[in-house]
Amino acid sequence: MARLRKIQMARWPRGRPRFSAPVSVLAIAVAAVTTVGLTGAFTGAFAAGSGATGPTLNRQQIAQRILKTQASRVMTAPALAALRMLATGSRALSPGLSAQGPTARGVSGPASGGGAQAKPAFSNVRVNDPSLDTHEPDQTTQSETSIAVAGSHIAVGYNDSQQTGLFLTAGSNTTGYSYSTNGGASFTDGGTIPNTPEFSNFGDPWLTSNRAGDMYYSTLALDFFNENLDVAVAKSTDGGKAWGTPVPVYRPPISIFYTGDKPAIATGSDPAVKARDDIYASWDDFAFTPAGKFFVGLPVSHSTDGGATWHLSYAKRFDLTKVRGCSFRQFIGATPIVNHADGTLYVVAEKLAVNDPKCTGTPLQRSEWIFRSTDGGKTFGPGVKIAGAAEAVPNGLLFLGPGRYMRDLEFPTIALRGNAIYVAWNDRAGGKSHIRLATSTNGGRTWAASFVTHGAGDEAQPALSADSGGIHLLYYHRNPNNTLDVLDGTSRNGTGFATKRVTTHSFRGTLTIPQFDPIIAFGYMGDYIANVSDGSHQYFAWGDNRHKVTNFLYPNGRNDPDVFFAKH
Repeated sequence: MARLRKIQMARWPRGRPRFSAPVSVLAIAVAAVTTVGLTGAFTGAFAAGSGATGPTLNRQQIAQRILKTQASRVMTAPALAALRMLATGSRALSPGLSAQGPTARGVSGPASGGGAQAKPAFSNVRVNDPSLDTHEPDQTTQSETSIAVAGSHIAVGYNDSQQTGLFLTAGSNTTGYSYSTNGGASFTDGGTIPNTPEFSNFGDPWLTSNRAGDMYYSTLALDFFNENLDVAVAKSTDGGKAWGTPVPVYRPPISIFYTGDKPAIATGSDPAVKARDDIYASWDDFAFTPAGKFFVGLPVSHSTDGGATWHLSYAKRFDLTKVRGCSFRQFIGATPIVNHADGTLYVVAEKLAVNDPKCTGTPLQRSEWIFRSTDGGKTFGPGVKIAGAAEAVPNGLLFLGPGRYMRDLEFPTIALRGNAIYVAWNDRAGGKSHIRLATSTNGGRTWAASFVTHGAGDEAQPALSADSGGIHLLYYHRNPNNTLDVLDGTSRNGTGFATKRVTTHSFRGTLTIPQFDPIIAFGYMGDYIANVSDGSHQYFAWGDNRHKVTNFLYPNGRNDPDVFFAKH
C-alpha cells in the first residue's frame, strides 16, 4: 500500500490503505501490505490455525477471513478496499476503517529542540490544478508521487481522490497524473490515465522512462471480472501527455483469489541485448488456489517488447498453507532498479514476519532485503538481508498535531553509483525516526549500515537517486512545531551529506483522523515521495498541504493535499 493512498476500500485500524472502507480508493493501497498477515487464513485450517485441511471457502469467505488477520494491518488502502468490497458485497469506496479509527495510544509526540529550517534552495511548482477539484467538496486529495523524465518532458503520477465517486463503478479511477513540456517550469493536470475495459485503476503510482523517451506508469487495477486486485502498466510515447490503457502484468485465472499491492517499475539494459531496454514491475501479493494452497511473495514481471506482453517470476515466495496460528511472513515496498552497465536487476523490499503459533501477540519483526537477477528477471539468487529495522513511528503514525497524523512504514529506496549500491529507509532504532543508509560494494552480498540523519526531529519516507555528482537523499523532516519540510542531502559516498531545504513553505499535516476526505483512509497522507536524476538534474515531487480550502464544512479552512515539484 502501498505505499490518498488510494481508494479507501480498506478498513484497518492501522494499515496501509489510502482509501476508506466504503468508498475510499486510497484505502486500497493499504491492502497491499495485507499479504503479510494472511497465514492460516484459508480453508478449514485458516479458521483453526492448525494446519489441518478443511472445507473449501468461497471468495467472499476468504476475503472475510483475511480481513480478520494481522495482514490487514499492513495492507495498502487499495488492497484493503478491494477485500472489503468482496467481503461485504458492497461497492462503497469509503468506510473501510474501524469506526473509532487508529488508536492514539503510543503515537509519537511533538518534536522538541532543533532550529528553523534554512532558506529554501529551489523554486516550488504546484503540479495538480486545484480548480479541477469540483466533483465533491472534500475529495481534493492529490498525494503519493512518482516521476518520469524524458528530456524537457516530465510526468508526475499521484493518487487523486477527485476522479471517482463514493461507490465503485466502471468510471472509478484514482490514478492521476500531470505533465510538463518545459522541464518542470509549469504543469498541466491531465486528470487520470484511462481505465482498461473490465478494470478500474486503483492508484499506487510508479513511473519510469527508457532511453528512447517512452514513459511507463504502473498502478493497481481492480479486475471487475473476478474481483482480484492486479498490477497494470500504461505507456506514453509523447512525454506523459497521453497514456494508453494499462496492460495487466499478470492476470490470474478466475479460479485464483489474488491481491497484489505496492507496485513499482524500472527500465534498464537487457543483460544480453544491451541496446534494448527491458521493463520490470515488482510488488507483493497473496494468492489462494482452488486446491486450498495459500501463497504470499515478491513477484517480478518483465517485458522485452515495450510493455505489450509480460512474463512473471518470483524473487521469493512463501507457502503459508500450513502455517499455524497468527504466524506469517510477507514483503512490502518492493522497488526494482537496473544496473545499466550490465543489465543486472536488483529488487529491494521490507520483510514483515511474526512467529506466533499460539496467537500470544508476538511482536512483528521487520527487516530490509535485496534480491538479484542476472538473466533479465527470469530467475533470482537467494535474497540477502541488508539489516533489521525498527518500527519507524509508534503504531505506524507520525504525530503532526491533534487529528493530524501521517502513516509511515519502513519502505526501502535504492540507488546505484559506480560499483556501490545504496539502500535507505527510515528507522526508529535511535528513539526517533531517522534515515538509515546501507552500502554494499560487492554486488549486494554484504552491507554496512549507519544513520545519516540525527537530532530531536523525525525524518520519514526517504527517496534516493544517484548520478556523477553523488547520491541524493530526499525526505520529509518534522520541525519542532510539528510542521513538515522536504529536505535534500547530497553525498559523494554516503557519508557527510550536505543538506538543502527543498520546500519554500513549511506546512502542517492535514486532518487525517478522522479523514476530511470521504474516500481516504484514516492517517493517510501519502506513503512515499519522488526523487529522480537524469544525470544533469535532480527532480523532486512530494505531497504538500501548504494551501487551504474553505467551504461550508470547514468555514475556517483546512489544509489541502496537493502535489509540488522542484528541480535542481
